[in-house]
Amino acid sequence: MKGLIGKKVGMTQVFDGDGNMVPVTIIDVNSCIVVGKRTAEKDKYTAVTLGFGEAKEKKLNKPEAGHVKKSGSAPRKFIKEFRISGDDLAKYNVGDAVKPDMFAKGELVDVSGITKGRGTQGVVKRWKFRGFGQTHGTHEYRKHPGAVGQRKTPGRVYPNKKMPGHYGVEAVTTQNLTVVDVLADKGLLLVKGGIAGHNDGVVIVKPSIKLAMRTAHKAKKK
Repeated sequence: MKGLIGKKVGMTQVFDGDGNMVPVTIIDVNSCIVVGKRTAEKDKYTAVTLGFGEAKEKKLNKPEAGHVKKSGSAPRKFIKEFRISGDDLAKYNVGDAVKPDMFAKGELVDVSGITKGRGTQGVVKRWKFRGFGQTHGTHEYRKHPGAVGQRKTPGRVYPNKKMPGHYGVEAVTTQNLTVVDVLADKGLLLVKGGIAGHNDGVVIVKPSIKLAMRTAHKAKKK
């Protein structure tokens, strides 16, 4: 499972070969480097550890500082591990920069990010409730959640009831986004559509899991 750590730069638009306008999100992966490796002999599995964003060593906690000292890599703000095969692991060395050209134009990817924080919100904005009918007689009741109890039995509010509360700052993965273009010389990846998070937010790019599952299912049937 290959992958990248990048930064959401923002959205823009490009034109395809037929002249159609395509909205795209720009992902910057320039500061993504290899900070560690997991081998089958030592760790019983193979994986590569990627780091993103420059950081000062004094800002790291003790486990992070120990990992940096042991691997001999530069300190990074964000670290994530990606499982890969042993043959692919041999292609990477600690300190190598990871380029976006591991993904091809037209490939489907899944992009994960942290959504924008919206603070405390009511049920209409948080859960898309319809709200009360706004007739001439309605007064200060347009966005109320309505009744939440269960009458006499069982006489309580069920867990996970959709209520007002904190909205946003959640991990969200947008699946099956098309890679519109790969600018390897600039370290940029352009994907079709929007992704979760604010500009300058950190995102994770992986190959489409649904496409991989469909491919594996077809291969199994054959």
